[in-house]
Amino acid sequence: MKKIKTNDGFVMDLWEKIFSFLSKVSVFYLITSRLRNKIKKPYTFVEKWVVGNLLAAITGSLIVYFTGNKTVILILFIYSISRVFEIIVYQLNVILFDSYRAYKKGIQYKVKSVSRMLVLLIHNYIEIVFWYAVMALTIIYLNNQSASYSWAHYIKSSFLCISTFNEDAVISNGAFLSKIAFFEAVSGIILTIVSIARCINTLPAVEEIDKS
Repeated sequence: MKKIKTNDGFVMDLWEKIFSFLSKVSVFYLITSRLRNKIKKPYTFVEKWVVGNLLAAITGSLIVYFTGNKTVILILFIYSISRVFEIIVYQLNVILFDSYRAYKKGIQYKVKSVSRMLVLLIHNYIEIVFWYAVMALTIIYLNNQSASYSWAHYIKSSFLCISTFNEDAVISNGAFLSKIAFFEAVSGIILTIVSIARCINTLPAVEEIDKS
């Protein structure tokens, strides 16, 4: 395997190293690094991880909404932050840096399936909606306030914030909740850019009548 040196420019190398480090700051990396020799089907493991976390996010939002146990909701709050961070870093790595790393190593970059990537991205998108609902509800309860709306209303608010990038879609109960809404809107922008980039790559080439 012949490594390729990139002498012209440093920005890609800089951010590739930063995101390589950030990818290691995750529960997924901790688990896979310890079970590397035991995971015989890595693609299947990734799919189970994504689907399992989506179910965990939905279940977690219900637990936070209906329980008053602060220890439980704090654990879910911390995990929701780590999971959202993990998803954003992973998606940016896949769309920007994984192919660049392969290029530097002199190997051809391949994915298992573009359709599979898009399906997993949709799972991640929906999962983040529920994790941000967990964060919002946790902040409300920790401020000794009550959830005055239905569970579905908070999920809808979270979805509107992440899809329209509008912080006002999240019911504002204090300054910290407004910060959560801001980060949710930013996450929505990042995921939308990633989604567009991936979808454009899947579009078939079209012959032009007027090539001028």
